Amino acid sequence: MFDQLEGRLDTLRWNADSMSIGKAWLRDDGQRFDIAVDRVEMPRGIMLTRAERGVELVAPHVTLSELKLKVLGPFSRAADKPKPDPEAAPALRQSKLRFLDSLTGRIYVTVKVQLDLPVLGVRTLDQQLRVPIQEGSLDFRALDEGLDWLEGAFLDIDAKDDRLRVRWKVPIFGSSHDLITWTLDADASTLAAFGRVPVRSLADFRVGSGGKLKGNGDDRKRKIVQAFSLDAIDIALSLLAPRSLEVGGGVIMFGGDDQPGMVDFKATGAINDKGPGALKGAIGSIDTTIKDLRIGGVTLTADRLHFDGLEQLEVTFDGFRVQQISVVVHRVTAQNFHLQIGRRG
Repeated sequence: MFDQLEGRLDTLRWNADSMSIGKAWLRDDGQRFDIAVDRVEMPRGIMLTRAERGVELVAPHVTLSELKLKVLGPFSRAADKPKPDPEAAPALRQSKLRFLDSLTGRIYVTVKVQLDLPVLGVRTLDQQLRVPIQEGSLDFRALDEGLDWLEGAFLDIDAKDDRLRVRWKVPIFGSSHDLITWTLDADASTLAAFGRVPVRSLADFRVGSGGKLKGNGDDRKRKIVQAFSLDAIDIALSLLAPRSLEVGGGVIMFGGDDQPGMVDFKATGAINDKGPGALKGAIGSIDTTIKDLRIGGVTLTADRLHFDGLEQLEVTFDGFRVQQISVVVHRVTAQNFHLQIGRRG
């Protein structure tokens, strides 16, 4: 539905005082992302015109109702990027995630480890962890001191050589072996000296081999770690201070003008080292400003983009790798919305 629609037939340039669209969708040929909206309202006018590549849509104000977003993986830092210099140090995800330094809330999780130990045989360790998040960091020393007596005899949490490590060991004798480690950048390593690490550092993880022992008189090796999982995950977080994130060739600014970037993010679920896993939850609201964000063949800019009532949020995993993200948003509002469909040169 258009109000006061004017258009040219010899070229693509359409203007209207207002526009309303029902049942709209947008997806890429590779089916990596799929966006569907029940209703799009542009009450303050719209302009649709041909760009250098593709088309552009410009509107002072946009409201989207019941938006459904699905993004498929696997997600890889190496995708669509030039081959890195083999002599250069690998880039860390955490360097681009500084917007997480204003997180506050808590993470509850149960670490489950199944070990096949010599003499002791198969032993399963279940350790509940309650992790408070303050100003984007967590106290790993308090976690280590809070381990149950039995699990504490087998598990260690420490920071050494620019790495945060969860390790298993045989009590009294035997060496320690990494279950999972996180690489720490320079700032995170400095903070680790005081017993804390930034939450953003948890993005640069590596699952350890867990250690192997030779069998009785042969060359076969005995695998010690049979299974490793994070179970009963219960997350409650908010992003308070304004922060920015560079992604997709553009910038996302979270929060501003005393508006928190994210409110009431809650998620529950379980993931493990092998097979499927999932986190399901919801977010109360997300407030952003977006500049030149590219998703597939779409480029988006908005002075203010506010998401209200993010429900049915689900992140699926294969092992510890994200495979798919999907969410339903009750209402999205945008100011000075600019959408370009078609790749830029």
